[in-house]
Amino acid sequence: MKKVITSLLAAVLLVLAAPATQAQENNPLSSTEAYRLLRSIAGNWLVTHYVWQPESQTFVEEEGEAVFSRAYQGSYVHEKSDVAQTDGSVMHRESFLGFSPEKGHFELIQSDETGKNSLLLIGQWHPEFNALTFTPAKTDQPEDLKGKFVTQYVYLFLPEGNLLKIVRTIDEKGNYLIRSQDYYTPQRTAGL
Repeated sequence: MKKVITSLLAAVLLVLAAPATQAQENNPLSSTEAYRLLRSIAGNWLVTHYVWQPESQTFVEEEGEAVFSRAYQGSYVHEKSDVAQTDGSVMHRESFLGFSPEKGHFELIQSDETGKNSLLLIGQWHPEFNALTFTPAKTDQPEDLKGKFVTQYVYLFLPEGNLLKIVRTIDEKGNYLIRSQDYYTPQRTAGL
């Protein structure tokens, strides 16, 4: 499993080095297609969370569950996840992922620990990679990083209905660094 994730991760890093808006401009997604994409992730998921540990230069693996439910007449999905931490605590996260037909882009709204919506990211669809790439709506970046986004969220829609979410940042040299990744597998009940 780790070899598959590592191989997939390497492929993702190579593939997603393309400009963030080029695919959206060439292949705009209709509202119907965007809502169909959002509906495809609604449901219960098992999630494996990998978080980068710079001290040990390794990813720490943690497991949990997530639920994506339709919200706001289906124009958004509401993600709630609980992941068991290595210290025994549980990390609870919530976000809304949606599509704005008026603006022609996806939106990712994250909640902070108090439940308030605190972060808005704007997303573009990349059909050639089957991926959504989100960047902050407003950025206050140093002049040497203008045009590059300090934080990106990448949602990869994988074969067999799996989903991979990658959070990456740019270091001072302009290189992408993966901070965390969540591998979602649909939660299925055993059949008879």
